[in-house]
Amino acid sequence: MPGPAAPGATPGAGPRGGGIALDFRRGKSAKKLLAIDWVYPVWKPVEKPATAGDQRTVVREVERALPLAEAYELVTDGDKRPVLILRECERCKGTDHAFLSRTLDNEQTVLLAHWFRCVKLPTNVLTEKHPFYNLFARAKAGEKVPHLFFVDPDGANRSELPGDQPQTELWKVMVGYLDRCYDESAKEAIKELRQLLSQFDKLDAEEQLIKGKLDKEIEKNGPNSPKGNKLRCDLDDTAKERAKLVAREKELRDLALRTFPAQPGEKKAAAKPAAGDNPAK
Repeated sequence: MPGPAAPGATPGAGPRGGGIALDFRRGKSAKKLLAIDWVYPVWKPVEKPATAGDQRTVVREVERALPLAEAYELVTDGDKRPVLILRECERCKGTDHAFLSRTLDNEQTVLLAHWFRCVKLPTNVLTEKHPFYNLFARAKAGEKVPHLFFVDPDGANRSELPGDQPQTELWKVMVGYLDRCYDESAKEAIKELRQLLSQFDKLDAEEQLIKGKLDKEIEKNGPNSPKGNKLRCDLDDTAKERAKLVAREKELRDLALRTFPAQPGEKKAAAKPAAGDNPAK
């Protein structure tokens, strides 16, 4: 289990005021590997001929709430991984606060997220004409709208979370999906991935030290000194070691998805929203 936030981690200091509690002792390489690849799907209207065979006059499709199955098809875009869908609100807009902790180390959460398709939707997704409205529409008036949920690509096996859930609850849900959807163990992969992050940190520090020595040597004895050439060889060695770590990191992330046979009469989408229901927060 990850420890407490690193010394010097400042809430609110992240991109656009996002402030997530990653371990700031990590080097630049590890920090890049700990970035979440969010997807921001956009529905695009289609222009169609006003009448059959008439190419001169077109009608632009009006924005509307898509049927649930169509909404899932658009946000997944053929991705077979389990899906994490996060809804922003006015208070958390531009942040990951509904998913990541502002006070605890999020390293394990981010590593788990790499095996999901991570989708982020804007605050106005709760307006009834928004294309993705039905992803958050309630079957009954007054039901609480989740801040995020996990789901299979076809809309089945949905698990909703409020946005202020404990990390242990979040990890339990995420690991449950990964154990069911992948043939290989994500938990075992994460153990080695965290070791790799530390190896990247060590390599970053070593590379920085060599570059500093090389700059001083060039300044003192010129670009072609024997010591300078030796330091360049040392840099080449760090580059080779980095290539090995990158290859191993990609190998660990490449877990095999489990194939589920289609069941006869299986339904894809969830329940329809109640008439006139507006799930505003």
